[in-house]
Amino acid sequence: MDAAAFWDKHRATIRGMFHPVTKALIDEAQIAQGHAVLDVATGSGEPALSIAEVVGPTGVVVGIDPLPGMIAAAEGAANDRHLENARFEVGTADHLPFEDDYFDAVVSRFGITFFPNPIECARELLRVLKPNRPIVFAAWSYLEQNP
Repeated sequence: MDAAAFWDKHRATIRGMFHPVTKALIDEAQIAQGHAVLDVATGSGEPALSIAEVVGPTGVVVGIDPLPGMIAAAEGAANDRHLENARFEVGTADHLPFEDDYFDAVVSRFGITFFPNPIECARELLRVLKPNRPIVFAAWSYLEQNP
């Protein structure tokens, strides 16, 4: 079974298991109704789908992931949940197709571990983020064990 099919099949279990992490990302990033949020390495769509509920119909969340299968799973889940304010694109953190100062927050749940060049990716994320707005990462392990 490929990764996208696994994540899609176990979507409800994974969403519940990682709900505290998603909530922490939303709280730490100060995400609110009407915000534009970028979810980097969205996988099959979480936490972007949960964030779409928070930002509501006046906001937007964009999830990017390098794997087309994951993006297809995320789009299917957004359609199933009738979330018109969530969109998903194939992409990576080091080459973002967004204008400068566009997003109110950038989040990534467990994605930073897989960034090809974390410094260059951070620069690119800062470019698309509005001034004085947060980037919030959740990582798999303690800080000293995550370069």
